[in-house]
Amino acid sequence: MNKSESIVNLSKALAAAQGEMPAIKFDSVNPFLKNKYASLGSVIDTSKPILAKYGLAVSQLVYSEPGSEWQRVTLKDKSGEYSDFAGVEIVGVETVLMHSSGEWISNKVSMSIGIERGKSSAQVAGSIVTYLRRYALSSILGMYSDEDGDGHSPAQTPREKRAVEREREEQADVSVQGDPMTIERAMKIENSEGVKYGDLANDKLQAMVLGINKGLKSELDDEKRAEYLEKKQAIGVILKARANKEI
Repeated sequence: MNKSESIVNLSKALAAAQGEMPAIKFDSVNPFLKNKYASLGSVIDTSKPILAKYGLAVSQLVYSEPGSEWQRVTLKDKSGEYSDFAGVEIVGVETVLMHSSGEWISNKVSMSIGIERGKSSAQVAGSIVTYLRRYALSSILGMYSDEDGDGHSPAQTPREKRAVEREREEQADVSVQGDPMTIERAMKIENSEGVKYGDLANDKLQAMVLGINKGLKSELDDEKRAEYLEKKQAIGVILKARANKEI
């Protein structure tokens, strides 16, 4: 943490602001873990009037820097696709809490920009920045922005834990072992009626995902689970491509 030479006035103002700060409205649901959380907008809307009342303001500055890690990526040139290694860039947010007296405190938090299928590096970076801003802002103000289940939920049985782990795996946009899931490959996969995925409407594909998710929650052997995950990934690739008007 960095700070001005004195933070006496800032500390008094923040203490008073925290005493009047209402609870943040949990307006969103995590699609992976199913827990509720407060969006960045909710944190800002809740805190901004109280901060202004006590002469406080927050500024969040985005920065990037090269990382020390490397990851394999698929690149394209005139001859086609090929694999290579690229440096993993780091994107971060510096949150500065300021007082009208000129006093301030700040802190930085950062994450590596990974590769997500169907997203450009700019889109991935944007998602990370929003995520970091939400946590950094609620942290520096002493607010909570996530549902806390510790001590409030009964202990999970081993079976329930396995179900949660499977659901996280199913929801995550991960690569299925084997050939990479390209748009061309995804569109050629057929359903049980022999119709290619590329010829199915979006609502039909979305209904199929619900059925696949239901099947994945049952006890399956590794081969069948891999088949289900491949089909789900193919549908995801097609829906994203259509949303981005790539096909």
